[in-house]
Amino acid sequence: MRSTCIWIFFMIFFLSIFSKSMAQIGGNSSFSFLTIPANPQTMALGGINVSNTSKDVNAIFQNPALLDTSEHNLLAVNYLPYFAGVNYSSAAYARKIHKQIVAIGVQSIAYNNFQQTDAAGVVLGQFTANDVALTLSSAKTQGNITFGGNLKYVSSVIESYSSVAVLMDFGAIFKHPKQTLSFGLSVKNVGLAFKSYTNFDKPNLPFDVQAGISFKPKYMPVYFSLTAHHLYKYDIAYLDKSIVTKDLNGNVIETTISPVDKIARHLVFGAELLLSKNFHALIGYNHQRSAELSQQKVGGFSGFSLGFLVHTKFLNFTYSYSGYNVAGNLNSFGLVCDFNRIIK
Repeated sequence: MRSTCIWIFFMIFFLSIFSKSMAQIGGNSSFSFLTIPANPQTMALGGINVSNTSKDVNAIFQNPALLDTSEHNLLAVNYLPYFAGVNYSSAAYARKIHKQIVAIGVQSIAYNNFQQTDAAGVVLGQFTANDVALTLSSAKTQGNITFGGNLKYVSSVIESYSSVAVLMDFGAIFKHPKQTLSFGLSVKNVGLAFKSYTNFDKPNLPFDVQAGISFKPKYMPVYFSLTAHHLYKYDIAYLDKSIVTKDLNGNVIETTISPVDKIARHLVFGAELLLSKNFHALIGYNHQRSAELSQQKVGGFSGFSLGFLVHTKFLNFTYSYSGYNVAGNLNSFGLVCDFNRIIK
């Protein structure tokens, strides 16, 4: 057991160092749709969560180690009407084969039709674009620790141009044997792009290293989560150098970010209020999203998210509302069906 943990640690450390050159922040990565939360529960908890051990097969998109045998024969479907009429959907299904639990997942985003013109602006017609990721997931538990991995085939098509990559996720989760306490670690999107849109560009993969903790105080009906992302890089703040702020005298005001703010941008807070056995309320806060999308001197909901989870005998329904900008926010919907109960 000890040798396995040491091997996993060095593997994750090596992969994080190896992938630093691929990691990009500020919207400069290819296949960036992989960073969009795949289900409304994650969306409502702030957008990132690698340690929540609730019974939800959607968890494979956040941390493959969260997959366990309790999710056997669960099917999840999710829908997110994204900005500008873009449609994002995902689905996942888990099954126990002999003593091994495996899952398959798909993430798909379809964009609107685009107008195609030549260099002179003459309209030639329309073209489409779409992104798809297919995931095969598996996990294995040893004592109080579960290790998991995802193998992903990712494709992006824009008109007649396409890009293809094969990526992997690695994860681990520790569950306390006596308390409602878990620690999670996930290394995401390590791999290679086998095809680029053109011969002149090289895709930058949306690599990330995330860690988190989830816990429930003994006499408190709340399940708290704290997740840190982009752990391999200290300063992840995005500053648009084309935006210049001046004072009343016309002097340029240099934008600075405090060390506390830089650290806070790595953190995502989430809480699940267990109001009853069949109804949970969800709330989250993502400081990076708030800092980058909030408008000065304009009130808004940027960075905050809300939602609820309804449990029934056969299925769970989840809804989330996430704040991005005063110009628009997002709703998402999800169902998790338990075929073990339906078949009975």
